[in-house]
Amino acid sequence: MDQDLKDAIKRIEEVKNRQEKIERIIIFLSGIFIVIVFAIIGIYLYSGKDKTVSEPEVNIVAESAPKPVNSVSNEQKIQEQEISKSQTAIPQTKPEQETEKENKKEIADKEVIKKLEEKTVSQVTAIKLEKKTEEKQIAEKSEKTVSSKQVRKENNQKTKKTEVKKEDKKIAKKTEKVDKKKTLKSQKNNSSSVVSKLPSGYYIQIGALSSLTNAEKLKKKLNLPNVYIHKEGKLYKVLIGSFKNRKEAYEFKKKHKLSKGFVRKL
Repeated sequence: MDQDLKDAIKRIEEVKNRQEKIERIIIFLSGIFIVIVFAIIGIYLYSGKDKTVSEPEVNIVAESAPKPVNSVSNEQKIQEQEISKSQTAIPQTKPEQETEKENKKEIADKEVIKKLEEKTVSQVTAIKLEKKTEEKQIAEKSEKTVSSKQVRKENNQKTKKTEVKKEDKKIAKKTEKVDKKKTLKSQKNNSSSVVSKLPSGYYIQIGALSSLTNAEKLKKKLNLPNVYIHKEGKLYKVLIGSFKNRKEAYEFKKKHKLSKGFVRKL
């Protein structure tokens, strides 16, 4: 019993230690992975800030000589303004596209981090469930071993009791046979005579009568082996025996349903 319980406890402790090591390794690896992801994101953002925004190229027309009045027509001025607007509008779209790309990358990185966190949480919960199932199995095995040992003990005790009862029955039968033989011999020799001296032992006294004829009638009614008429003073006492102890006498009394009478020792 104690060895089995100790072995079960050792197994539980070994399983717990293994699972704790696995959990530590998983947590350590997940932490390293998260740090690497955040470092990559930080490097990317830092490098994006350092980029210089390309300034729009503006074509400046140097006036080398004084232009004559009303030499340039209004149409040429309008064309120049449109060209300058188109040149300034083109570079302004570039930083907007870059910011959109950065935002998309940040969103993608956040989604990856969330997925990793969910995976780590699911792995930890799965390990905990495995722990619980293993502990339950070990506890059930230990309970089964204990219950099987108890059942074996009870069965052994029952078999021992049955063997003792069988031996007691055999002894009782042998004693009954010996007593029957003795009583038959005594009845043949002294069928109706009064026994003055009886061997020491336990007897069942059925009655104490003043006349011998009444005592003999009672003896015939009983129709049992080992019935004696013993005279004590002026009374004739009808006795059944002898028995080795009170237990045998009470068992005989119950067996033959002798409501009258009591057990006494001579």
